[in-house]
Amino acid sequence: MTIRRIDKNREAFRDLLLLADPEWAVVEGYLYRGGMYVLYEGGEAASEAVVIPREDGACELKNLATAPKFQRRGYARSLVDFLCREAAGHQRMYVGTSKPEIYERMGFAPAYTVKNFFVDNYSEPVWDEGELCVDMFYLVREIGGERS
Repeated sequence: MTIRRIDKNREAFRDLLLLADPEWAVVEGYLYRGGMYVLYEGGEAASEAVVIPREDGACELKNLATAPKFQRRGYARSLVDFLCREAAGHQRMYVGTSKPEIYERMGFAPAYTVKNFFVDNYSEPVWDEGELCVDMFYLVREIGGERS
């Protein structure tokens, strides 16, 4: 398993990015605003993440996805742990999601909710595992800001 920062041609990971965020126009809005990281297993892109800086000095995990054939192996958790260690200068990492329990298992705690986020920001209804997404639940993880 190796993790690499992707600086160019991030669009090559479109299929993986769309697993986490179903509208390409939304993805394009943040894709180059921060760092993109890909976890490779056996030479294949297994998991990816995009992290952007926030105005409050924290950073935000904007996209996290694992290819279906690599799911349930801990790759997303490994990638998030790596990003938290590498987030030099940031004290906290936020993530917005429709499924907070996934991130709570990764050490994130509830922070705040943006009502009607998915309704107001997407051109079509967003569904996640058969559930209509309406509100965005933000969670936060203290990371210390020290580079290991």
